[in-house]
Amino acid sequence: MQENKIGETEAIVLLTTIMTGKIFLTFPNTMVGYGGNASWLIILFSGCLALILFSFILRFLNKFGGNSFPESAENIAGPYLGTMIVLAVLLPWLIDVAMTLRKFSEMMVIIALPETPISVMVITFIVASAIVAYLGVNTISRAAYLSFPLSLGAVLFIIILTYPAWNLDWLFPLLGKGLDPILRYGILRSSDYGELNLLYAIPLIFYSQQIKRIGYKSIVLTMLIFLVVIITYLLTFPAVVGEEPYLPLYMMARGVYLGRFLQRIEAVFVLFWVINGYLWISIGIYGFCKILCDLLRLPDYRPLILPTAILILAISFIPASLPDVVLFSIYTYREYSFILIFGIPALLLLIAHLRGKGVPAENEAK
Repeated sequence: MQENKIGETEAIVLLTTIMTGKIFLTFPNTMVGYGGNASWLIILFSGCLALILFSFILRFLNKFGGNSFPESAENIAGPYLGTMIVLAVLLPWLIDVAMTLRKFSEMMVIIALPETPISVMVITFIVASAIVAYLGVNTISRAAYLSFPLSLGAVLFIIILTYPAWNLDWLFPLLGKGLDPILRYGILRSSDYGELNLLYAIPLIFYSQQIKRIGYKSIVLTMLIFLVVIITYLLTFPAVVGEEPYLPLYMMARGVYLGRFLQRIEAVFVLFWVINGYLWISIGIYGFCKILCDLLRLPDYRPLILPTAILILAISFIPASLPDVVLFSIYTYREYSFILIFGIPALLLLIAHLRGKGVPAENEAK
């Protein structure tokens, strides 16, 4: 059986799509809560830090990119410690997908279907996403490739239409709440680029000679989108107000008024918000099943999709309410997950160096 592979452009678009999906949820107001008027500096610092930390992922892939991640971990650390390292990637991945499923479902209820039970929305999302994951990574990447220009265009359309409400005074003072929050949360929020773990967790779906360009380009593109959204959000709402909404981009869209006969353009936002949610959850299910398939040495990942979907569905209902989901996923998981995301490749590199594993430095891929 040959591994399905995706090209460089599709890979960049896929990674950028799932990394920037946060802008449709609580990302902008969370960043404003961290840094106030200087939240855009947190974005800039965290993006530059992610570019540096990506070097650990790249070096790991240069040495072990020819194998699946479980094979590389077991080859480096042995069967027992290697399995534990793989599980250290899988379990947070599973929780992250479950919490994202719950957030997208809750937001859909808030925005468009207030009378619909949350269980119906969660089941709808997980069933459709599981079907897409069954179709494979090529289907997911092509769907992202087709939808990305439209989604980005819709976001830019909303941003441009908020121009009458912009106020440059709301960007000052430039350092916001001070230099300390900028540095501290810039480090913690490097985890906003955590979807880069796709590159080392399922490396065989990418062409090895393209991974360097895929990683750096997707980080830069994501950082630019984050910067534009955050700066525009600060221009539209003062920082003290911008910390409040659960759905900042949606609130920006609702504030657009083009006359009596052209209102409620947030309906455009909802369409692409749902598409992005499906893509994020689909690649999450696919990635989890693919890694687990490689770990268990199964010939096909697809029989794992149904039990994985049921497990994600069950975990998503553990939080009692939307505030509980937000508190856990943003202020607990998201602030510290960068340690696992970027730390595991660094740990494996250290173990490989100590044990003399991997490709000699002079033979590493450029």
